[in-house]
Amino acid sequence: MKKKSVAASGLCDWIINITKYFDVFVSVEPKKLAVKQAEEQLASANARKAEMETLVAELNAALAILQAKF
Repeated sequence: MKKKSVAASGLCDWIINITKYFDVFVSVEPKKLAVKQAEEQLASANARKAEMETLVAELNAALAILQAKF
């Protein structure tokens, strides 16, 4: 194509690159969304874990008091 027209060659290259970009975008975007959702689930699970660890610490403290009284 370069032999016929430099502008047409540039346009063909641009179209090829846009097509490749679209193919990559279509395959990557769902993965980005999945990662975002997984990070949100991880944050939620970590918050719940922290709550449970606090509860376990309180219960262990109460157990130690009861064992000392026993």
